[in-house]
Amino acid sequence: MTGLTLDTMKLDEHFDFTYLSLGAGVQSSALLVLACTDDRVPKPDVAIFSDTGDEPQYVMDYLQVLKDYAEPFGINIVIAQKGVLSEDALGRDKFVPIPLFTLHKDGSKGVLRRQCTREYKITPINKKVREILGYKPRYRVKHKVRAMLGISTDEMQRMKESWMKWTTNTYPLIDLGISRKDCYQIMEQVGLPKPKKSACVYCPYHDDQYWQWMKDEEPAEFAKAVDFDEAIRDKTMKGSESPAFVHRSCVPLADAVFSPNDPNQIDFFNNECEGMCGV
Repeated sequence: MTGLTLDTMKLDEHFDFTYLSLGAGVQSSALLVLACTDDRVPKPDVAIFSDTGDEPQYVMDYLQVLKDYAEPFGINIVIAQKGVLSEDALGRDKFVPIPLFTLHKDGSKGVLRRQCTREYKITPINKKVREILGYKPRYRVKHKVRAMLGISTDEMQRMKESWMKWTTNTYPLIDLGISRKDCYQIMEQVGLPKPKKSACVYCPYHDDQYWQWMKDEEPAEFAKAVDFDEAIRDKTMKGSESPAFVHRSCVPLADAVFSPNDPNQIDFFNNECEGMCGV
Protein backbone atom coordinates (compact mmCIF):
# COMPACT_ATOMS: atom_id res chain seq x y z
CA MET A 1 0.00 0.00 0.00
CA THR A 2 1.43 3.36 -0.93
CA GLY A 3 0.47 6.57 0.75
CA LEU A 4 2.46 9.42 2.18
CA THR A 5 3.29 9.39 5.88
CA LEU A 6 3.89 12.65 7.72
CA ASP A 7 7.65 12.23 7.34
CA THR A 8 7.46 11.74 3.59
CA MET A 9 5.04 14.65 3.29
CA LYS A 10 7.66 16.87 4.91
CA LEU A 11 10.37 15.54 2.61
CA ASP A 12 8.29 15.61 -0.56
CA GLU A 13 6.43 18.91 -0.56
CA HIS A 14 6.55 19.46 -4.29
CA PHE A 15 2.92 19.22 -5.28
CA ASP A 16 1.54 21.64 -7.82
CA PHE A 17 -1.98 21.35 -6.44
CA THR A 18 -3.59 19.90 -3.33
CA TYR A 19 -7.27 19.23 -2.76
CA LEU A 20 -9.22 17.82 0.16
CA SER A 21 -11.93 15.32 -0.71
CA LEU A 22 -14.83 16.49 1.44
CA GLY A 23 -17.85 14.34 2.19
CA ALA A 24 -19.15 16.58 5.02
CA GLY A 25 -19.34 13.54 7.27
CA VAL A 26 -17.33 12.86 10.42
CA GLN A 27 -13.80 12.14 9.20
CA SER A 28 -13.51 14.48 6.22
CA SER A 29 -14.99 17.35 8.25
CA ALA A 30 -12.43 16.78 10.99
CA LEU A 31 -9.69 16.69 8.35
CA LEU A 32 -10.89 20.06 7.03
CA VAL A 33 -10.71 21.54 10.54
CA LEU A 34 -7.17 20.21 10.99
CA ALA A 35 -6.17 21.66 7.62
CA CYS A 36 -7.33 25.02 8.96
CA THR A 37 -5.77 24.77 12.41
CA ASP A 38 -2.95 22.20 12.55
CA ASP A 39 0.41 22.96 10.94
CA ARG A 40 1.12 19.25 10.61
CA VAL A 41 -1.65 18.92 8.04
CA PRO A 42 -1.13 20.45 4.58
CA LYS A 43 -3.43 23.32 3.69
CA PRO A 44 -5.27 22.38 0.50
CA ASP A 45 -5.78 24.75 -2.39
CA VAL A 46 -9.44 23.79 -2.32
CA ALA A 47 -11.87 21.32 -0.76
CA ILE A 48 -14.13 19.48 -3.21
CA PHE A 49 -17.53 18.05 -2.32
CA SER A 50 -18.89 15.58 -4.88
CA ASP A 51 -22.68 15.80 -4.79
CA THR A 52 -24.64 12.73 -5.91
CA GLY A 53 -27.85 14.74 -5.68
CA ASP A 54 -29.15 12.27 -3.08
CA GLU A 55 -27.36 13.33 0.07
CA PRO A 56 -29.58 13.89 3.12
CA GLN A 57 -30.53 17.51 3.69
CA TYR A 58 -28.60 17.50 6.95
CA VAL A 59 -25.40 16.86 4.98
CA MET A 60 -26.06 19.80 2.67
CA ASP A 61 -26.82 21.99 5.68
CA TYR A 62 -23.59 20.90 7.35
CA LEU A 63 -21.69 21.64 4.17
CA GLN A 64 -22.71 25.27 4.54
CA VAL A 65 -21.49 25.23 8.14
CA LEU A 66 -18.13 23.97 6.92
CA LYS A 67 -17.98 26.61 4.18
CA ASP A 68 -18.55 29.37 6.72
CA TYR A 69 -15.85 27.89 8.96
CA ALA A 70 -13.17 27.26 6.35
CA GLU A 71 -13.39 30.38 4.20
CA PRO A 72 -11.75 32.70 6.79
CA PHE A 73 -8.79 30.29 6.77
CA GLY A 74 -8.49 30.69 3.00
CA ILE A 75 -9.96 27.29 2.08
CA ASN A 76 -12.88 27.42 -0.33
CA ILE A 77 -15.28 24.54 -0.83
CA VAL A 78 -16.44 23.82 -4.37
CA ILE A 79 -19.03 21.32 -5.57
CA ALA A 80 -18.54 18.73 -8.30
CA GLN A 81 -21.55 16.89 -9.70
CA LYS A 82 -22.32 14.51 -12.54
CA GLY A 83 -26.09 14.50 -12.04
CA VAL A 84 -28.69 13.08 -9.67
CA LEU A 85 -27.77 9.45 -9.10
CA SER A 86 -31.27 8.19 -8.29
CA GLU A 87 -32.82 9.83 -11.35
CA ASP A 88 -30.08 8.51 -13.62
CA ALA A 89 -30.33 5.03 -12.12
CA LEU A 90 -34.10 4.83 -12.55
CA GLY A 91 -33.75 6.10 -16.09
CA ARG A 92 -31.57 3.16 -17.09
CA ASP A 93 -33.15 0.06 -18.58
CA LYS A 94 -31.78 -2.71 -16.36
CA PHE A 95 -28.34 -2.00 -14.92
CA VAL A 96 -28.27 0.19 -11.81
CA PRO A 97 -24.73 1.17 -10.69
CA ILE A 98 -25.64 0.79 -7.00
CA PRO A 99 -24.83 -2.31 -4.88
CA LEU A 100 -28.46 -3.30 -4.40
CA PHE A 101 -29.32 -6.62 -2.80
CA THR A 102 -31.13 -9.16 -4.98
CA LEU A 103 -33.31 -12.15 -4.21
CA HIS A 104 -33.10 -15.10 -6.61
CA LYS A 105 -35.76 -17.72 -7.35
CA ASP A 106 -34.00 -20.34 -5.27
CA GLY A 107 -34.07 -18.04 -2.23
CA SER A 108 -30.38 -17.13 -2.39
CA LYS A 109 -29.27 -13.50 -2.21
CA GLY A 110 -26.80 -11.50 -4.23
CA VAL A 111 -25.42 -8.00 -4.59
CA LEU A 112 -25.29 -5.93 -7.76
CA ARG A 113 -22.01 -4.48 -8.96
CA ARG A 114 -21.10 -1.10 -7.44
CA GLN A 115 -20.06 1.69 -9.79
CA CYS A 116 -21.78 4.63 -8.10
CA THR A 117 -18.69 5.74 -6.16
CA ARG A 118 -16.58 5.88 -9.27
CA GLU A 119 -19.22 7.50 -11.51
CA TYR A 120 -20.69 9.99 -9.04
CA LYS A 121 -17.82 10.68 -6.62
CA ILE A 122 -14.39 10.01 -8.09
CA THR A 123 -14.93 10.97 -11.73
CA PRO A 124 -16.66 14.31 -10.96
CA ILE A 125 -13.85 15.26 -8.57
CA ASN A 126 -11.17 14.41 -11.13
CA LYS A 127 -13.09 16.40 -13.71
CA LYS A 128 -13.31 19.37 -11.34
CA VAL A 129 -9.57 19.22 -10.62
CA ARG A 130 -8.82 19.23 -14.34
CA GLU A 131 -11.19 22.16 -14.78
CA ILE A 132 -9.56 24.16 -11.98
CA LEU A 133 -6.12 23.46 -13.44
CA GLY A 134 -7.29 24.58 -16.89
CA TYR A 135 -7.15 21.29 -18.78
CA LYS A 136 -9.42 20.59 -21.71
CA PRO A 137 -11.00 17.12 -22.09
CA ARG A 138 -8.53 14.37 -23.05
CA TYR A 139 -5.49 16.62 -22.45
CA ARG A 140 -2.78 14.93 -20.39
CA VAL A 141 -2.41 16.36 -16.89
CA LYS A 142 1.15 17.49 -16.23
CA HIS A 143 0.59 18.80 -12.71
CA LYS A 144 1.50 16.76 -9.65
CA VAL A 145 -1.68 16.60 -7.56
CA ARG A 146 -2.09 15.61 -3.92
CA ALA A 147 -5.48 14.33 -2.72
CA MET A 148 -6.22 14.44 1.02
CA LEU A 149 -8.76 11.78 2.05
CA GLY A 150 -10.57 11.56 5.37
CA ILE A 151 -9.93 7.97 6.38
CA SER A 152 -9.31 7.37 10.09
CA THR A 153 -7.33 4.65 11.85
CA ASP A 154 -10.49 2.55 12.27
CA GLU A 155 -10.73 2.14 8.50
CA MET A 156 -7.15 1.74 7.33
CA GLN A 157 -8.24 -1.04 4.99
CA ARG A 158 -9.91 1.63 2.84
CA MET A 159 -6.57 3.20 1.90
CA LYS A 160 -5.98 2.94 -1.80
CA GLU A 161 -3.82 4.37 -4.54
CA SER A 162 -5.40 6.90 -6.86
CA TRP A 163 -6.72 5.73 -10.22
CA MET A 164 -5.10 8.80 -11.75
CA LYS A 165 -1.34 8.61 -12.32
CA TRP A 166 -1.11 12.35 -11.73
CA THR A 167 -2.71 12.15 -8.28
CA THR A 168 -1.20 10.87 -5.01
CA ASN A 169 -3.69 9.88 -2.32
CA THR A 170 -2.68 10.87 1.22
CA TYR A 171 -4.28 10.05 4.57
CA PRO A 172 -3.39 12.68 7.19
CA LEU A 173 -5.77 11.29 9.83
CA ILE A 174 -4.03 7.94 9.72
CA ASP A 175 -0.61 9.60 9.73
CA LEU A 176 -1.61 11.40 12.93
CA GLY A 177 -3.15 8.29 14.52
CA ILE A 178 -6.64 9.83 14.59
CA SER A 179 -9.70 7.61 15.04
CA ARG A 180 -13.33 8.32 14.22
CA LYS A 181 -13.95 9.02 17.92
CA ASP A 182 -11.11 11.55 17.89
CA CYS A 183 -12.75 13.30 14.95
CA TYR A 184 -15.80 14.13 17.06
CA GLN A 185 -13.52 15.70 19.67
CA ILE A 186 -11.77 17.76 17.00
CA MET A 187 -15.09 19.22 15.87
CA GLU A 188 -16.17 19.88 19.45
CA GLN A 189 -12.93 21.70 20.28
CA VAL A 190 -13.55 24.31 17.59
CA GLY A 191 -17.22 24.71 18.48
CA LEU A 192 -18.71 23.05 15.42
CA PRO A 193 -21.83 20.87 15.69
CA LYS A 194 -21.45 17.11 15.61
CA PRO A 195 -21.38 15.84 12.00
CA LYS A 196 -23.36 12.82 10.85
CA LYS A 197 -22.63 10.13 8.27
CA SER A 198 -22.40 11.33 4.69
CA ALA A 199 -23.96 8.91 2.19
CA CYS A 200 -26.95 8.72 -0.14
CA VAL A 201 -30.24 8.36 1.73
CA TYR A 202 -30.94 4.98 0.12
CA CYS A 203 -27.40 3.56 0.26
CA PRO A 204 -27.53 -0.25 0.68
CA TYR A 205 -24.42 -0.03 2.88
CA HIS A 206 -26.36 1.54 5.76
CA ASP A 207 -26.53 -0.71 8.81
CA ASP A 208 -29.69 -1.27 10.83
CA GLN A 209 -28.67 1.23 13.48
CA TYR A 210 -28.54 3.95 10.85
CA TRP A 211 -31.78 2.83 9.16
CA GLN A 212 -33.59 2.92 12.51
CA TRP A 213 -32.11 6.33 13.33
CA MET A 214 -33.17 7.71 9.97
CA LYS A 215 -36.68 6.30 10.33
CA ASP A 216 -37.04 7.83 13.80
CA GLU A 217 -35.15 11.10 13.45
CA GLU A 218 -35.24 11.94 9.74
CA PRO A 219 -38.63 10.63 8.50
CA ALA A 220 -38.59 12.76 5.35
CA GLU A 221 -35.24 11.29 4.31
CA PHE A 222 -36.41 7.79 5.18
CA ALA A 223 -39.48 8.34 2.99
CA LYS A 224 -37.18 9.21 0.07
CA ALA A 225 -35.28 5.97 0.64
CA VAL A 226 -38.56 4.00 0.74
CA ASP A 227 -39.72 5.58 -2.53
CA PHE A 228 -36.42 4.73 -4.22
CA ASP A 229 -36.50 1.18 -2.88
CA GLU A 230 -39.95 0.63 -4.35
CA ALA A 231 -38.92 2.10 -7.70
CA ILE A 232 -35.88 -0.17 -8.24
CA ARG A 233 -37.60 -3.49 -7.59
CA ASP A 234 -37.23 -4.80 -11.17
CA LYS A 235 -33.99 -2.97 -12.03
CA THR A 236 -31.91 -6.12 -12.55
CA MET A 237 -31.05 -8.13 -15.64
CA LYS A 238 -33.78 -10.65 -14.74
CA GLY A 239 -36.30 -8.05 -13.67
CA SER A 240 -39.05 -9.29 -11.36
CA GLU A 241 -37.53 -12.80 -11.37
CA SER A 242 -34.64 -11.43 -9.32
CA PRO A 243 -35.95 -8.29 -7.58
CA ALA A 244 -33.67 -5.65 -6.06
CA PHE A 245 -33.80 -4.08 -2.61
CA VAL A 246 -31.84 -1.46 -0.68
CA HIS A 247 -32.01 -3.45 2.58
CA ARG A 248 -29.90 -6.59 3.02
CA SER A 249 -32.93 -8.59 4.21
CA CYS A 250 -34.36 -8.39 0.67
CA VAL A 251 -37.74 -7.16 1.85
CA PRO A 252 -39.22 -3.75 1.05
CA LEU A 253 -37.56 -1.06 3.15
CA ALA A 254 -40.96 0.08 4.44
CA ASP A 255 -41.50 -3.42 5.90
CA ALA A 256 -37.97 -4.14 7.08
CA VAL A 257 -37.46 -4.97 10.75
CA PHE A 258 -34.24 -3.37 11.91
CA SER A 259 -31.90 -4.86 14.51
CA PRO A 260 -29.77 -1.90 15.62
CA ASN A 261 -27.98 -3.85 18.34
CA ASP A 262 -27.05 -6.90 16.28
CA PRO A 263 -23.26 -7.31 16.77
CA ASN A 264 -22.97 -9.59 13.73
CA GLN A 265 -23.84 -6.96 11.17
CA ILE A 266 -21.23 -6.43 8.46
CA ASP A 267 -19.91 -2.90 8.04
CA PHE A 268 -20.34 -2.61 4.28
CA PHE A 269 -18.75 0.84 4.22
CA ASN A 270 -15.44 -0.86 4.93
CA ASN A 271 -15.89 -2.51 1.52
CA GLU A 272 -16.23 0.92 -0.06
CA CYS A 273 -12.48 1.18 -0.44
CA GLU A 274 -12.44 4.38 -2.48
CA GLY A 275 -12.53 6.48 0.68
CA MET A 276 -15.31 8.68 -0.68
CA CYS A 277 -18.53 7.54 1.02
CA GLY A 278 -19.53 7.53 4.66
CA VAL A 279 -16.87 10.07 5.61
